[in-house]
Amino acid sequence: MHADKQSKMLDRLRQHLANNTTDMAPHSLQVPASHYVSDDQTDLEIEVMFRQRPLLVALTPHIPKPGDYLTHEVLDTNLLLVRDGEGTARAFLNACRHRGARLADGRGSKKSFSCPFHAWNWGLDGKIIARPNSHDGFAAAQHCYDQLAELPCFETAGLIFVLLEGDDIEGKVHRLMGSSLGDIANYDIANTEYVDNRTTELACNYKFFLDGFAETYHIAPLHKNTISPYYYSNSTLVDQMGEVINLVSPRTTIDKELEKPATDQGRVLPYCTTEYLLAPNVLLTHQVDHIQFWTVYPVNGAHHCRIELNVFWPKPMDEEAERKARLNVDLVWQVTTDEDFPQSVAIHNNLVSGALPNLIFGRNEPGLVYYHQNIAAAIGSELLIPLVEVDESAGQK
Repeated sequence: MHADKQSKMLDRLRQHLANNTTDMAPHSLQVPASHYVSDDQTDLEIEVMFRQRPLLVALTPHIPKPGDYLTHEVLDTNLLLVRDGEGTARAFLNACRHRGARLADGRGSKKSFSCPFHAWNWGLDGKIIARPNSHDGFAAAQHCYDQLAELPCFETAGLIFVLLEGDDIEGKVHRLMGSSLGDIANYDIANTEYVDNRTTELACNYKFFLDGFAETYHIAPLHKNTISPYYYSNSTLVDQMGEVINLVSPRTTIDKELEKPATDQGRVLPYCTTEYLLAPNVLLTHQVDHIQFWTVYPVNGAHHCRIELNVFWPKPMDEEAERKARLNVDLVWQVTTDEDFPQSVAIHNNLVSGALPNLIFGRNEPGLVYYHQNIAAAIGSELLIPLVEVDESAGQK
């Protein structure tokens, strides 16, 4: 985030904290239970938002050098992300063109990929290198079987996007991300180092995961014994940048910055949690001194999801930085799995029961309002109802 923008955000936070206020949405929003528990709506979201839009699937430090690779599960599609010999990030289906066997698992570095089934060997550019002991049995095969199936891939600002269906990925990424790309570029994500990841599955709709990060209203009651003492959770900045929602949540350490003369060009990044929420399934977080990258995918319909956290730390990393980084991974995962995720499952079950027909998002939860409106607009849903406050004194004499 640019220094000038940080200074302006600090001024906004200064006003909110002085007046016990927060950024507000133009209206509250009524959300029907079907927005979460309908398999038909989830299928539509998958088709429109997961398959036809660029998906942010990895960060540059996942595969920083030629030969580095990462496998990533997108819905029912397993991707093989590779940094080729020219340094370009590429995305292939993680499947040999012979019999469809997976070529790799996890993350690592290779000069080529050997199929475990019949030892067909593939280059970093996806081209066939060798079919050992095949006796020219595939001489009549079309040339398409000489190349791994490749998907459009675009890397910018330390972010790696993949498009499952369609083309013009670069144009679509820029339209989707808007001015947030300029913000994110200033974090120098490419100069961070991958630390660790965590993965889990939950018995709830995938959108509940993003709901938990799209507002800070819940921090004081839900996290009162863990992270609440470290936050001013009732004063949050929320801005829309293209289809990206930017949230800036101040920590109590911001007092040190607020004590400086207002004429100084202040900073927010060292004293805030800064989030970029991209519908349908990504949360990119700058947490004081490191990057958290979260993804969530629906699994077999509306009622299950898979969540993954990846953490990245600024270079250079020494032994103390490594210790601190892994401590942060464990801490954030423990808080979310012990406190946030159980709420998501419980709320989902209440909606499935049919006893609770609607949820309500308040004006003081603009991140939630904008996130769900972005989804509804993408799939053409008119089920979300804005609730506009009426001035009862209007028209009275």
